Amino acid sequence: MQHKEEEGRENARETGKFQRRAEDTDAEVSAEAETPVAFVPQNLPAATIDIEIPLSISQNIETSDFDDVDTLPESFISVVTGATSSPTLSISTISDFTPTELGEDIEHVEEKAAARHDAFYFEDGNVEIICGSTVFRVHSTVVSFSSPKLRDILSQLTLRHAPTPGECPRVTISDSAEDFAVLLKMIYTPGFPSRHEAPEFTVFASLLRMTTKYGFSSVRDQLVKDIRGAYPTKWEDFQGAKVLGENFFGSPKPHPNAVLNLFETEKVRFAVPFAAYRASIGGFSALVSDKPGTALPPRTLATAINGMHVLRAAASNFAHMAVYVGFLRVCSNESCTLNVEIGSVEKRVIAMEKVCSAVIGQREGGLLSPPPSGHLLCTKCAKHVEMTHAIWAPDIWKKLPPAFNISRSWDDL
Repeated sequence: MQHKEEEGRENARETGKFQRRAEDTDAEVSAEAETPVAFVPQNLPAATIDIEIPLSISQNIETSDFDDVDTLPESFISVVTGATSSPTLSISTISDFTPTELGEDIEHVEEKAAARHDAFYFEDGNVEIICGSTVFRVHSTVVSFSSPKLRDILSQLTLRHAPTPGECPRVTISDSAEDFAVLLKMIYTPGFPSRHEAPEFTVFASLLRMTTKYGFSSVRDQLVKDIRGAYPTKWEDFQGAKVLGENFFGSPKPHPNAVLNLFETEKVRFAVPFAAYRASIGGFSALVSDKPGTALPPRTLATAINGMHVLRAAASNFAHMAVYVGFLRVCSNESCTLNVEIGSVEKRVIAMEKVCSAVIGQREGGLLSPPPSGHLLCTKCAKHVEMTHAIWAPDIWKKLPPAFNISRSWDDL
């Protein structure tokens, strides 16, 4: 009995403590509520507002409670007027949020600021397409007829009426304005792209990206067919090609790295080995270029550097073996580098090293093109070097796909 009485008195004391603590808390909240409530004006520049949370309250509030500022009781928020030891909460002003976080109101402002495209803004168009800071006004029937994917975009329920003349509906897409302008030129201009002119690389790249994305399969197939001659997969086609690699494109010639990036991104897989080979011709300094559009992704750069060394090592082995075996004799032509005294082994070795350097040295067409040896050798000896090159160059060709980690062989592409 006595034990129960003591337990009751203890509960009463605890209850009294809780009541007094709650009264103190209510008093502090009431005092804090008298200060002005912080708000976020719509036109403030980027800034931060510090909001003080009373210490007695912040101890009982979880961090997750502040994920949404609107969930904070107004009595908890006060503008900081001086130094305080209480915890504070920083709230970014409206200019710190992205349009997707703010909703359509801010997006309207951005869209109204978009500049009209010079060529593809038709006053009689019935739909506007936003690409970055450029707005296109086009005819939905014309654009939709050209591509099922574009038809799906223009018929989506999320099209909304923007504050433009005639309440023309707008839709925003992620493509660059340059790429989309090339696509519209293809849709609106008969005969574009022309198959009788060398394509400018930037235009070709835009066409390849856009026809791949929006399902213009016939145009994409033609583009791929056009580059097959310049990026061959067979040794015979390489030997008979009129133009090779980036020389296929009109002026200005693109950097080989840019072409390699395009083919890898757009999955033109058959052309990647030769594109990687063309990029490796310029050596390490060209591969690590950081100019706009020429920087290779880390994985591509690593495989290109490795492939370059693999091919050079293979060519060096072939060249040394063939040249040394073929030139154990002395040429009788006085103008030939190999015209040295037969008893002078040192001079003979130096002469053959010069020929080997010419065979495996860096040149515009790379290791697969005939070596320039006319300035070193007489016609007869130069012919022998050409024959030697013709023997081992096809073997180098076979090594392209595995050297650049594209596939085990050309047949797998």
